[in-house]
Amino acid sequence: MVDFALSKQEQKIFDTAMEFSKKYIVPYARELEEADEFPWKLAQLAFDAGLMNSHVPTKYSGPGHSMVDETLIGEAFGYGDGGVATTFMANNLALTPLLITATPEQMEKYIKPFATGKEPQFAAFCLTEREAGSDAAAVKTLATKDGDEWVINGRKCFSTNGHIAKFLTVFTTVDPTKGYKGMALHLVDKELPGIEVTMLEDKLGQRASFQAEIEFKDVRIPDDCLFGEVGKGFKYAMQTLDRTRAGIAALGVGIAQRAVHEAAIFANHRRQFGKPIGAYQGISFMLADMESRAMHARWATRYSAWLVDQGQRNTKESSCAKFFATDAAMQNTLDCIQIMGGYGYAKEYPAEQMMRGAKLTQIYEGTNQIQRLVAGQAILKETQVTELDTGFRLSYSGKDYPDPWGPREGKVPDFWSKSKSKK
Repeated sequence: MVDFALSKQEQKIFDTAMEFSKKYIVPYARELEEADEFPWKLAQLAFDAGLMNSHVPTKYSGPGHSMVDETLIGEAFGYGDGGVATTFMANNLALTPLLITATPEQMEKYIKPFATGKEPQFAAFCLTEREAGSDAAAVKTLATKDGDEWVINGRKCFSTNGHIAKFLTVFTTVDPTKGYKGMALHLVDKELPGIEVTMLEDKLGQRASFQAEIEFKDVRIPDDCLFGEVGKGFKYAMQTLDRTRAGIAALGVGIAQRAVHEAAIFANHRRQFGKPIGAYQGISFMLADMESRAMHARWATRYSAWLVDQGQRNTKESSCAKFFATDAAMQNTLDCIQIMGGYGYAKEYPAEQMMRGAKLTQIYEGTNQIQRLVAGQAILKETQVTELDTGFRLSYSGKDYPDPWGPREGKVPDFWSKSKSKK
């Protein structure tokens, strides 16, 4: 029997995260955006509430949350503000490739101290470069082995929290001639000589999160800061994004749901022609469509996270969830503004800030066009038509199904031939 209910533990996590969001983020979202400074006090509260570093196992002083748990926290944070959510969830992105590849010794030396303590610490995921965005395999940041050290030279951009991070999760190339087969993964102490934050992006939305450009000049790190194997960095990056896309999708769900609530509150109170505007069919239909998008995005997101928790691959599902949920966030915020009219466009209300925040979710951690490409290729790979002696058979997920056209001579039937039309 299919059960869509959250467990008691999951419900507790969601309630805690949503209570935190409504108490500390929603009332201060505008102030946090306009402050133009890192929200350290809020970060401390989130850390104390156990809402950060979700993936770190309890064995190494982390919360030990599942991927479904992360989507519950992500939805609650997204409901509050996209920028704050991005700031707090960026640690999950930075830590995931390390957790995938770390030896027990590396976990004890690097990950456990990071998650332990009375104050929150941050890590930054450093994959993107100016000429290597969607084409992640085109990274040029070079790691050269020198005795028992690695020397790193290059530049990374759009690294969330890179300016205040304790350490950087850096994807490098050890041999540019090998393309994606020449990539590696390194952990870099942010305080080492040769590291410089050259700029912070000045963005349209999500202004409570900060994306840094970081330059590496002859930065020396010990050999044990290599995580995993040389040549498998691209694989680790893709495995990471498969897992973390569900978190970004959840953030989109939170924004989409908040847009429904804000629009519905306004539609119940705004009166025109003697009655609330929500009583008019045009508005109620829009609200129904908005709720439908949020609802379907939520279940697609949780399913893609559930697959990870079951040890199953979720490339297609996480890509679909990411583009669907963040597209839903964008459309719902636009509809919220439309329902609120001129008020929605004014800073007096949160709709315009929500819309600006939603836009970025369609771009980072793989644009939604890339997500559709990834999902489409996964569908084509698992669905193949092969020619057999008796004609064609459809193979889906490794299972053969009867030929829908039956035995025949020749190859793919011409549905538009005259012989077919006569029949």
